[in-house]
Amino acid sequence: MLSVLFMGYIGVACSPTARFKRDEAAFKASKVVMSFTSIADMNDAHFDIKENNYFEFYRQLFDSVKNTNYPGIYTRKGDTLYLKYYDPKGKTLLGSKAVVHEGKKEIAFYK
Repeated sequence: MLSVLFMGYIGVACSPTARFKRDEAAFKASKVVMSFTSIADMNDAHFDIKENNYFEFYRQLFDSVKNTNYPGIYTRKGDTLYLKYYDPKGKTLLGSKAVVHEGKKEIAFYK
């Protein structure tokens, strides 16, 4: 956690990493309940929906180690997931909403 001094007042700011560290054990313990993959020439994109309202968006180069990783928490209303990323860069890449078509095994993202 980062402490910041503003005109005599001490404030506390949480970095995306610090916020994730707080939930990391529960995130890792949560099993994947639905997974989506987009295959590309170089980087495959993966979006996993996990138990306990967690999700993870990541990219992998040729089935190797994850080279980008954007975990978060979602709330669900019907077939729509409202995504809240630990790192705001995830929202820039995918958006803040996803519609899951379970019968077709498809997902669509919206800004």
